[in-house]
Amino acid sequence: MALHIVTAVLLPIVLIPSCPAARTDADGSVRTLCLGDVIAQFGENSFTVIDYDPAIRTTLVPSRADYVGGYDIALRNMRAYMPRTRERLAEDFDLVLMSDTDPLIFRPEWIDWISGSVVDDGLALLWLGSIVHYGSMDIVWEGTTVADILPASQAPGNCMLSEPFYFEITDENEELMGALPWEDSPPLANLNTQVARDGSAQWARAIGSRSRHPLMTHWEIGDGAVLCFASKFPAGVLPWAREWSLFPQAMIYMVYRLSGKPLPEDPLLFEEMLRCFIEFSEMGSLLESMMDWVEKFGGNTLRLRERQDTITGIRSDAEGAYLSGDYQGAMDLLRESRDEQVSMREEIVEAKDEAMLWVYLTEWYTLLGTLMISSYILMELMVRRRLYREAGTSRMGLWGKN
Repeated sequence: MALHIVTAVLLPIVLIPSCPAARTDADGSVRTLCLGDVIAQFGENSFTVIDYDPAIRTTLVPSRADYVGGYDIALRNMRAYMPRTRERLAEDFDLVLMSDTDPLIFRPEWIDWISGSVVDDGLALLWLGSIVHYGSMDIVWEGTTVADILPASQAPGNCMLSEPFYFEITDENEELMGALPWEDSPPLANLNTQVARDGSAQWARAIGSRSRHPLMTHWEIGDGAVLCFASKFPAGVLPWAREWSLFPQAMIYMVYRLSGKPLPEDPLLFEEMLRCFIEFSEMGSLLESMMDWVEKFGGNTLRLRERQDTITGIRSDAEGAYLSGDYQGAMDLLRESRDEQVSMREEIVEAKDEAMLWVYLTEWYTLLGTLMISSYILMELMVRRRLYREAGTSRMGLWGKN
C-alpha cells in the first residue's frame, strides 16, 4: 500500500521536537475521538477522567464488543460516530484516543484514514493498552497501517504480564516527565510487553520483579505525533485510579502533551480547578431541579433565572481563561461562581418557603372550612332531632284485620 511506503520512508527520520506543534481547535480545546473500551459508567476509565476537562471535547464511541453486548452493537456504534470521510476525520478532530481497540470492528478504510490523518494531516494518536487485541495473540494490529505508525511494536512471546510494575523515568528532559511526580505513583497491575522502535523516544519504562519493558514511547511522524502507554485499561491502571490522587492529571497531561497544549505548572491548582468545574455542573443541576420544584408550586423564579444566567456567564469566562492557559484567573472566577451558587441556593430555599406558605395557608383554610361546614351540619341535625318523634310500625296497618 502507498501509505506503507510513505511510513517506511518517514520512520528513519522521526524527529522529537522540544516544542510540539499545537494540535487544537481555534478556542484551544482538544477535539478527541475515543475508541475502544469506552465505558462511561466506570469511573476508573481513562475516558471518563479526561471528559471532566473542559479543554478536552470528547466524542465517546462504545466500541468494545464484550462491553457493549456483541460485535453487532459495536459495529453499529462505529458506523454512527466515525466520520464519513478521511477529510472529515482530519477537520473535526485533533486527537484520536484508542484503548484496547479491536481491529475487527474497523473497516479497512477507517484504519487507513486514521494512519493517513496522523502522517499527512497532523492528527495526534494516543494509544493505550495492548497492540494485540485484549492481550490475545490471535487478533493483532500488526500488518495494519496504524501499527506501522506506532512508536513501539508488540514484543514476541508472552504479550501480557500481570504483576506489580513500578514507574521509572528514562527521559529526565521530557516536559511531561517533569510535570508530575510519576515515580511516586502506585505500581501498575499489568503490562502489555512492547519494544520501542528505532527513532522513538522512550520516556518511561515499567519495572517488574523479573523484567523491565517500555511503558511510554513517543515520536513525531510526518506531520503528526503518536504516544504509546503500555499498561492496559481499565484493569492495569486501577491502582492509579484508586490510590493516586494525580491519576486525572496523568491522563489529561498525556492528551495535553500530545496535542501541544502547555502543561499546567501546578498540578494541585489544576486538580482544584477540575473539582470546581465538576462541582459547578453538579450544583447547577441541583439548582435547576430546585427552581423547577418552586415553579410547580406557583413560586416566582424570574429573578432567580436571571441570576442563574449571570452565574453561567461567570463560568463561561472561567472556561475561556482556562482554555487560554490563565489557570489562576480561571480559579478565581470558579471560586466566585461557587460562592454565587451557594448564595443562590439560599435564595431558592427562601422562595420555596414562600411558595409553601401559600400552600400551607390554602390547605389550612380548606380544612378549616370543611370543619366548619361539617360542624354546622352536625349541629343542625342534633338540634332539629328533638322536634320529631320516633316513628313506629303497626301490624294492623300491614296485615289488616283478622
